Amino acid sequence: MDKSSTMGEKSEQEQRQTLKDSAFRLLARREHSQFELRQKLAQKGWPKSWIVELVNWLAEEGWQSDERFAQSFVRDKLMQRQGRLKIIAQATQQRGLDRELLEQVLAQHEVDWRSQCREVHARKFGEQPPEDKKQWAKRVRYLQQRGFNSDEIFAVLGELER
Repeated sequence: MDKSSTMGEKSEQEQRQTLKDSAFRLLARREHSQFELRQKLAQKGWPKSWIVELVNWLAEEGWQSDERFAQSFVRDKLMQRQGRLKIIAQATQQRGLDRELLEQVLAQHEVDWRSQCREVHARKFGEQPPEDKKQWAKRVRYLQQRGFNSDEIFAVLGELER
């Protein structure tokens, strides 16, 4: 149902309270970035100015925090053994997070990316080196898709060939 049809039936104060309740329901399920929260509320048909005002208020009052969301997001992605490049791309492009904030959060975790790349490779391919160029290229593509950079990938594959 379009919000404009119900807006005439309720006072503005009641409508804003309904918007606030909707935002709190979203935040009760999990942390959201400001970008995500604005998108989800806009999809429900709320006026953009109300959404911006509410999301700013939620952040000022501590109900919403991009930093908390970034911590949670990075922790989840590290548990999934994703590489740094994929984590940054997903967080900035899909979740609307600031790259500097992400860099700070990633630095706090002190991840050994080469070791993580090695673990991801071993889980998928074992400890055996690639048999031929086709197999080598397949492994490189797999690790790139998981978000590891070329230095990490070539170091891991180079260790196997020794």
